[in-house]
Amino acid sequence: MQYEVVIDRLRSAFPRTEIDPEGAFLPWGATYLDAEEFEQHLKGKTWDKLDKSYLALRSDALGFLGTSHLILVLPAYMMALVEGLRPLSSLPGILMIILTKPDPETDDGLGKERFDALIDGLTEKQRAAIAASLAYFTETHEEEAMVEAARLALDKFWGQYLESV
Repeated sequence: MQYEVVIDRLRSAFPRTEIDPEGAFLPWGATYLDAEEFEQHLKGKTWDKLDKSYLALRSDALGFLGTSHLILVLPAYMMALVEGLRPLSSLPGILMIILTKPDPETDDGLGKERFDALIDGLTEKQRAAIAASLAYFTETHEEEAMVEAARLALDKFWGQYLESV
């Protein structure tokens, strides 16, 4: 898959609306220590105007964001994954945790609840754009440590959306 195709899919699947950060961490992450700073970074911006270096630095926020705000920023994180990251970035690892369907044998139920909420909040077109981004990452960033985790995410769930790509 070509870079331009993946980027176009992200841009067409996710609307560019200004982000209102109010309550971004209430549903899941009231204890996120950098919530106020992260919310200030989001305020009034669209996902494509977010600073990818800042997002990489604060990739831990993904685990604390409520579903609606996660969906608002997810394309920026996917774009950063596709474009490539500086060495030792934790962004791919956090993304793979968020995007890998939990294993019923090891999940306490919270992982499934959060994953299902994310999937329910995404459109088919958005799911296909995420699948294309993961596939592109596995094909073009083989030196990255998280390529196998991305393949696992594709195998467990996202791969089914590659047919519609």
